[in-house]
Amino acid sequence: MKLYGALLSPYVARVLLAVRFKGLDIPLVPAPGVGLKSPEYLAINPYGKMPALETDGTAIIESEVICEFLDERFPERKILPGDDLARARARIISRAADLYILPALLGLLGQMNPVSRDARLVAEKMAELKRGRDGLETFIDGPWCMGTGFTLADCAMVPACFFLEKFLPAFGGLDVFADHPRMGAVWRHAQNDPMVADLLKQMNGALDDFMRRRAANG
Repeated sequence: MKLYGALLSPYVARVLLAVRFKGLDIPLVPAPGVGLKSPEYLAINPYGKMPALETDGTAIIESEVICEFLDERFPERKILPGDDLARARARIISRAADLYILPALLGLLGQMNPVSRDARLVAEKMAELKRGRDGLETFIDGPWCMGTGFTLADCAMVPACFFLEKFLPAFGGLDVFADHPRMGAVWRHAQNDPMVADLLKQMNGALDDFMRRRAANG
């Protein structure tokens, strides 16, 4: 098995958390060719997005699908709870991050420069983010998203919180989780978990490298 992608993708990070929680040895490798739209990578994932998991001569795409595949293939440490209602709740949290957090957050990344910022677009995306976080608060019950056990929900929530904390302060307000204490509690708990902390350290290093390259290129 190998996982195609880059560390600074919240979707790749989601899969890496599942991989590490399960104690699997699945290397993260760059997409073949030159970029995600290269013919070599499009032969693996025709949508040209990451991540993609290659296993047994088959490519599995979409982070949620990959995580659930790994849970079925390696059931010794489950990221989906045993109870059907709990599994549904874990999927709701994960799906909410996909639909109501990450798209709005990614939409803000092109607005980091205050000089060229589109104020109307920023206000729209910030409102979307608030709505998404307000909704997630109703499903979270710490210290992890669903109590004491690490689940699929945390695989999605941890990378979302990482990028929220990194980028939202640029748009005003230093305490990203002041109005969303349950999300904030999960984020603090996650940072004190050795497995998660190790991945976050690598993500911070990758982000620092990216910002240095960006600054060097003007």
